[in-house]
Amino acid sequence: MSSRKIYFAVFSSGLGHVARVLDLTERLRSDGYEFCYSSSDQALNYLKAYGGKRSVTRSPSLDVEWTKDGGFSSRDFLPRFGFMFNAFLKQVAFEEGSITEFDPRLVVSDSRLSAVLAARMKSYPVITMLNQFKVNLPPRFQGRVGRIYERIGGDVLGLLWSLSDLVLMTDLPPPYTIGEANLLGTDVSNIVRFVGFTSPKLELSEERLLKAKRLLDIDDRPLVFCQISGPDATKERFKDIVLQAAEQISQKHNFVVSLGYTGGSTEPRRLAHGTWLYDWCPIRDELFILSDVLVSRAGHRTIGQCIDVGKPAVLIPIRNHSEQLGNADKFHRLGLGIAIKSEGLSAEKLVESVEHCLTDSKYRSNVEAVRRISKKYDGIEKCAEVIDSFT
Repeated sequence: MSSRKIYFAVFSSGLGHVARVLDLTERLRSDGYEFCYSSSDQALNYLKAYGGKRSVTRSPSLDVEWTKDGGFSSRDFLPRFGFMFNAFLKQVAFEEGSITEFDPRLVVSDSRLSAVLAARMKSYPVITMLNQFKVNLPPRFQGRVGRIYERIGGDVLGLLWSLSDLVLMTDLPPPYTIGEANLLGTDVSNIVRFVGFTSPKLELSEERLLKAKRLLDIDDRPLVFCQISGPDATKERFKDIVLQAAEQISQKHNFVVSLGYTGGSTEPRRLAHGTWLYDWCPIRDELFILSDVLVSRAGHRTIGQCIDVGKPAVLIPIRNHSEQLGNADKFHRLGLGIAIKSEGLSAEKLVESVEHCLTDSKYRSNVEAVRRISKKYDGIEKCAEVIDSFT
């Protein structure tokens, strides 16, 4: 067992988990660690495209089904449960073999239960990073019976996550916990340590910001930055509505849209009405700082970054995606921006919400208040400190 080896098992859907793992390993790299990454699907492609020369293994895929309109397919979930459970067992077996072959000092699971079980079976210490302690059922199952199953499922998941030596909740402590809906009804006081958001702390030079402004001809009008993230299957309808709204938004504001396609073109294209469009935006951090309002999905990392740069947002959670629905609802209840359910999204509603976020000063002042709380934490640094203490 090497004292300088760490095995990272990374949740594969979306890019928030893999992005924070790469930030974390960049922080640890100067300490001389050697890393191996296990993932699949979208996160695996991101690791190969942006992870540099790192050891990456392809684990068996375990993803949900998505509907044609870009939502979580709750209808297909139950019929596929047997298949998914079999895929999960394959993941556990794969992780056992991969962990044993790499022989690390520590296993770090970012929301991958299979890696926790595999590490425990092979007697390796394991730390888990989470922003979703339990899985809530989609809204269509939220009846009395559904809530009973949800509570039982939460208790079982809590028991399994607690097999970890430590669970790091990458969120703010109550009452500011964005992932609150995925903790309610569970007792995590002896299991979870809140470490703060793991979104990057952006400290960019004036030169970088000016270069971005020149590239996109950003003038004195407010800047609206729309980032379309999440699994590719969820993007099409969201993209279509954003582009329908683009002409009206760009008449009054600077408007930049990133489609979030990993490996896509990094060159901006200017549409006829003035909107800038990226397949993959290489100046995302600059635009987060320069923007006045963000438009995005309700991923946990994205919300953390909105708070850390002090920007209100219009959030459109993926349809039937219980975690994002809960995140968006808490963001709205904290007064940090506006949440629109995907099924209620239209170009007119999007334009109206952007204007409301820009003109009502309460959103900016509320975000600044929570930002001051968040600045007391540094999730990446705290995770690195915990890992150092284990190695």
